[in-house]
Amino acid sequence: MRALGRDLWRRTRANVWRSPGLALFSLVIGVLLWVIVTDVENPTRVDTFSAQIPVEAVNVGAELAVANSSLPTVQVRISAPEDAWDELSVTNFRAFVNLNGLDAREQVVPVSVEVSGVSRVRVVDTIPGRIPVNLEPLETREVPVTARVVGVPPRGYEPGLVEPDRATVEVAGPQSLVSRVSAAVATVNVTGLTVGLEQNVSLVPTVEGGGEIRGVAVRPETVRVSVQVIQSQLTRTLPVRPEITGQPAAGYRVSGVKVTPTTVTVEGRIDVLQALDILALPGVDVGGQTSDVKTTVRPNPPEGVSIVPAGTTVAVEVTITPVAGSISLTLAPEVTNVRQGLLARVNPGSVSVIIDGPLPRLNALPTGAVRATVDVSNLGPGTTDLRVNVTVPDGVFVRQVQPVTVSVTLAPP
Repeated sequence: MRALGRDLWRRTRANVWRSPGLALFSLVIGVLLWVIVTDVENPTRVDTFSAQIPVEAVNVGAELAVANSSLPTVQVRISAPEDAWDELSVTNFRAFVNLNGLDAREQVVPVSVEVSGVSRVRVVDTIPGRIPVNLEPLETREVPVTARVVGVPPRGYEPGLVEPDRATVEVAGPQSLVSRVSAAVATVNVTGLTVGLEQNVSLVPTVEGGGEIRGVAVRPETVRVSVQVIQSQLTRTLPVRPEITGQPAAGYRVSGVKVTPTTVTVEGRIDVLQALDILALPGVDVGGQTSDVKTTVRPNPPEGVSIVPAGTTVAVEVTITPVAGSISLTLAPEVTNVRQGLLARVNPGSVSVIIDGPLPRLNALPTGAVRATVDVSNLGPGTTDLRVNVTVPDGVFVRQVQPVTVSVTLAPP
């Protein structure tokens, strides 16, 4: 097998040596066929790339600076196989102007574009092909560093001292731009902060009034800024205490007070809230009342304190009940159910009765509302000790009867 391969190689080499023109012609034809087939299956497309390409300046003289606030962008016309277009992005292109050897003045210079990261892509044209570039003498000077606070801390907090770790920085750039820089500003966002912190913040060169100026370099580019956050207000939940004014009607008393809710949330200056343990409610007048009093009051906090949420109200219910008391009565027992033809005589002729109940009810008892009776049903002539029964209206109660029994003598008239 090896011998056969060597023999084939010798024959091919001999033919090439005998007909070199034919071999070269075959090679050219093969390459042309490959190119034609490839172009049919994946044709080359010449078109303008959709995205704008930023332009950078290179080889700027050591004593010069670009005074343009920003160089214009350009578009490029390219030639690339159809399947390569979907893979292209702005990062594949680098547009630049070479300022080597140019002096300080405004001039129009050609734009060059390089392609990287992809193959078989060629730049056909640049739109525009030349751009204006203004070169000025390079100027360097020191400007003050200022800190600016943006954002809002949570409720009850406020930013305190904001201090950068250096007072000045150096700015460098075109003479006309550097002369306009009034300060390098470090912007600190305090949104959501409840404690102080230190952080590195980028510096932005600004003109008088705070507008950013482009085309100027700041050295160093960042500063370390310390930010204090002060808790200016405190939030607390305090119990509420109702204040009852006036006196209920005679014979009535306040037996209970209920508030809903029992606590409210307040916020205010720390020094004020730290001295508060309870929040007094406006007074509820119960003067002359004989029944429960229900009302709604709005808490009235001291100066420097507010209710959260605003407009919170508290329901106050004052329970008013009659005062319990007692009275003592002397009653003559009535004999009931005496048989016909008999007379009754009671000994002793009176009993002492103590009655308990609400004073308003006791004081309003009409004459005869309380009775002491002795029942002699089915009894004949003679003397008998019988129990005294005392009847009272609803709402009052008999606490004591003295004596409990009396002697009743029944005899003919």
